[in-house]
Amino acid sequence: MQYWRLHNFLRYWVLIFLLPVLLNCADTKIKPGAETDTNNVPARYRALYNELATKLSDLDKTITSQWNGKKADTKFAVELLVANSNRGDVLLTDRVFNATRITLDRLQDLGVRSVAVSIQFPMLTRSFPRFIEYKDFYRRVAWEIRRRGLDFIVEMGTFFQETEFTKFKVDYSNLKLTDFRAGLRQMAQIIIDELRPDYLTILTEPDTMKNNTGLNFTVKNFSTTIRHVVDGLEHRGVKLGAGAGTWDNIQYFTELTDIPQLDYIDMHIYPIQQDFAWDKVNKITQQARQRQKSVSIGEAWLYKVSQHEFGRMSPVKAFARDVFSFWQPLDSLFMEVMVNLSHHVDAEFCSFFWMKYLYGYMDYNLRTSTLRPQQLINKMDAIAGQNILDNTLSKTGEKFKTLITTGQ
Repeated sequence: MQYWRLHNFLRYWVLIFLLPVLLNCADTKIKPGAETDTNNVPARYRALYNELATKLSDLDKTITSQWNGKKADTKFAVELLVANSNRGDVLLTDRVFNATRITLDRLQDLGVRSVAVSIQFPMLTRSFPRFIEYKDFYRRVAWEIRRRGLDFIVEMGTFFQETEFTKFKVDYSNLKLTDFRAGLRQMAQIIIDELRPDYLTILTEPDTMKNNTGLNFTVKNFSTTIRHVVDGLEHRGVKLGAGAGTWDNIQYFTELTDIPQLDYIDMHIYPIQQDFAWDKVNKITQQARQRQKSVSIGEAWLYKVSQHEFGRMSPVKAFARDVFSFWQPLDSLFMEVMVNLSHHVDAEFCSFFWMKYLYGYMDYNLRTSTLRPQQLINKMDAIAGQNILDNTLSKTGEKFKTLITTGQ
């Protein structure tokens, strides 16, 4: 389950300035509100669709019944995938910087109030190859974000090892936990001094960190790492946070709430089964409030995996499911649930991860049903890239725009 938020960044943004791909990929025509209508859902996905639809409907009813209806000042955001550090050296090209500016223009039109950027350790440490160039790139990105009046969220993490998700290979095999802590501390200070984000999330998802680095991030090791980074950190108005996935042991959150230097506790929400999207969120929020801390939802998207597939489904196969347009009503409902949940817990910010589906989907048909996962992802990325250039929203994007403009 540590793979739930792995990112397919490279192909999407490399294609952003290519000519339009001539595909028959219009959104499936499903009337608004027809979340449980499975007439347009392929038979192979119908059981999963119904499971997710039922859970989302239950969550919607629960949140609506428990929430007092008061709108919080949550800053709704999306992940700026074009600037994610997993992309490596391509970030240093003029093409990518221009694509970043165009994307920020589109997000500003969409009505977001903040933008999240993931920067992986050790890219912004002084010993990293081309450190100065990467630092300058992110300084320029930070300036572009601020000049549009958007809040800037930075989340630190580690590079993935799977070649499907990054071609930027970083070898952590000889990394010791003490060296990781020291380097992460240096990187945090550089981000604060040079980029001046509004929010800096030190680390999240300890299981993902363990998978990427091989380091043993037990509850104690994880919290000790966060304490080492924030102790005496000169952050001068930058709010500091850390967190985990709601699928992780709640003890991670309990330990983090006891760290006085943290301003907020961050949650990632992907799977919605079990207690991941309601009970855990409320418990975490309650713990944070007892320590006078706020909460945030640093990443969120509907994970298209059933209860019995947990731990069995390949991450590439799971993410490839997202591309099909029949999921659109569920994606829209998930966003509505997360927006209402954000208001209910008075979240500082809530960032939706897969922004490409705000700009398009692919139809499921005889041709697309036989494509391999990576082929599906490549074609979907070309569609979304072209639609971002054209500023053409999908129905999910239109729903998101309505939710965040009427809910703020």
